[in-house]
Amino acid sequence: MSGYKETARQESCFRPGSTLCPGCMESVAFQNIGRVTDNGVKTIFTIGTSCAEVSTLAFPNVVAWGRGDDSPDDFAKSFSILHNVFESAPTLAEATRDVADQLTSIGALDRKIQVISASGDGGAFSIGLRTLLHTIHRRARVTIVVLVNEIFANTGFQYSPATMPFADTSTTPAEGTPGNLNPPLDYIHLAIAAGAGMVAQLSPAHGKMFVKAIERSLEVEGTAVIFIPAPCISGWKFEDGQTVELALLGARSGVFPAFTWERGKGGTVKDCPQDASERPNITEFLGEQRRFGHLVGKDKVTGEVKVKPGQEENMEKLTAWVQSNVDRMYSLAAMK
Repeated sequence: MSGYKETARQESCFRPGSTLCPGCMESVAFQNIGRVTDNGVKTIFTIGTSCAEVSTLAFPNVVAWGRGDDSPDDFAKSFSILHNVFESAPTLAEATRDVADQLTSIGALDRKIQVISASGDGGAFSIGLRTLLHTIHRRARVTIVVLVNEIFANTGFQYSPATMPFADTSTTPAEGTPGNLNPPLDYIHLAIAAGAGMVAQLSPAHGKMFVKAIERSLEVEGTAVIFIPAPCISGWKFEDGQTVELALLGARSGVFPAFTWERGKGGTVKDCPQDASERPNITEFLGEQRRFGHLVGKDKVTGEVKVKPGQEENMEKLTAWVQSNVDRMYSLAAMK
């Protein structure tokens, strides 16, 4: 496993030219994943319809992937990317791995490849939950990356199964109701239960942990699943330049704790104490996003984030959900 500084100097297969929002966490994640995969092994990437796909593969105008303008002579430096419909990234990755294994078994392929799939949370948990779980259950030797921005950001900011309680979305508007009334799908537990060899929830805001998790995901037996919390500037409605800050606040306050786990070894929760008194108040996270403007607001004089009158009960429910979320992550970390 290479050092963090060494990895940072490696070439990334994610190139300039995407139309993702400036400062988008998905762009930062792909930059880091692209550097990790510059490790002497050919990379084959499958990517489902999502912000990450339509903003980076709008052929012939935008193709923000590859390792140079021309195909490199070095097989290990070569890079392939396959686009597929919303739900099929894990299945296509599994099929790619199966074909590579068959070619290896008959002597037609004598060099290693690494296979990575990418989806948004809408494509993975709503449209494509079946394909996600079946690929994990079959222990395909692939890394599955799910970029979790808690909405269908590519098609109009609709609710997704990952949307946190009381968030305002285009299909759960905070008009007459306090936004989304359902807790999100427990996708981390689902991945573990389906048979994943490794599961992590990390964003590049935790730089070293993120890079190490991606590196490890390429080595483990079976399927590795990396859930990447990806604050969405347009959908979460916050100011440019706050992406990393919100990712850290979300993790540290307990909305999406930094988590890594391996089968047979157990896991850890990092940078998010189980005791609520040791974590940032959830209002700090909510107060930076206009999707929670119906719950909290900033005092114009002090800048302090306060619960809006009449929303006290909903805030208590949200606070309780956050604590249950943190407790669950610690329980999952204890599993082997």
